[in-house]
Amino acid sequence: MKNVSLGLAFLTMVSCSSISHKNKGKKYFADLLKDVDKVQLKFFNHGDTLAEAVTDETEINIYKDLITGKRDPKQRVKCDSTGEILFLNKNEIILHAYFSSRASGSKYDKACVTYSVEPDNYGSALTVRSGQDIDDYYYKLRSTANRMAQH
Repeated sequence: MKNVSLGLAFLTMVSCSSISHKNKGKKYFADLLKDVDKVQLKFFNHGDTLAEAVTDETEINIYKDLITGKRDPKQRVKCDSTGEILFLNKNEIILHAYFSSRASGSKYDKACVTYSVEPDNYGSALTVRSGQDIDDYYYKLRSTANRMAQH
């Protein structure tokens, strides 16, 4: 009887851990990103990649807030990758996320972010703040690149 009880306890523990791993949510991603000390924004500018490093903690949190573990069950959010967000800790990549916004060249009207932790894919709309920041960085980087090309 004791072996059966131990077996059931072990089986319960294994099934609960696989369920919690399968249903990754906000807490999972918050723990994953808790030590992020830099965010790298990369814009795929018609074959010419533009990049910006963000190290301010307040700004980093704007991008971390995008990673919630939410999925769009009806696939209403359509995302084509016009850029990438790299979440880094001590220059080691913790997570890749891809975004698209109209300003940075998306063919879709709604700005969004997608990311995956195998085997699951996640996606949601950008927040107003993150969308504004991404567009501002894009315009700044693109105008700098244009000025450099003219000289």
